[in-house]
Amino acid sequence: MTEFLLVVLLIAAVAVIAVLVLRSRRTRRPAPGRVDPLADQPDTWDPMKIGVADVITYAGIDHVVRGTITMTEGGVSWYEHLLDGSTGRRWLTVEDDEGDLELTLWQRVEGTDLVPGGDVVVNDVVHRQVERGQAAFRSEGTTGTPPTGTADYADYATRDKTGLLAFERWAPTQSWEVSTGRRVTPAELTVYHAQPGS
Repeated sequence: MTEFLLVVLLIAAVAVIAVLVLRSRRTRRPAPGRVDPLADQPDTWDPMKIGVADVITYAGIDHVVRGTITMTEGGVSWYEHLLDGSTGRRWLTVEDDEGDLELTLWQRVEGTDLVPGGDVVVNDVVHRQVERGQAAFRSEGTTGTPPTGTADYADYATRDKTGLLAFERWAPTQSWEVSTGRRVTPAELTVYHAQPGS
């Protein structure tokens, strides 16, 4: 009888140990790992939804969108975004020109006395006027412009359209701001929206 009790106790002990081992395996969870903060970001981005606080990578350098100006003329709107990165500030214009997306990066040219009118020569290259007008604008974030108003602009290009030149002034009493630009493709930019889904 003692042998029988020992066998029963041994079987019971083995069963208890097996149950405990199985329970510990079920409740053991892997330690939480690091989470990708951009996992919810889509692989593609909408240029028309770029806004303040977005991060735009161009040529391997991150730029924060400090401010956005929405320009409107004759029912057509386009956007100018002030980008701030380690190599300085530049502007990105986003425009849907009758179904064609145009992205242009601009760099301000300081210390010129240039004004629009006739052909304009910059760095021994002739630029001809392609468009001129006046647009209503509103700004958000940091732009260096009033919150709303009317701006004069004039766009110039070289004969082969690779060299771009822009004039803007935010009030009739101000001097013209001059910028040189180049077209970029969406593939040259990576955009991380500050608010997913925006």
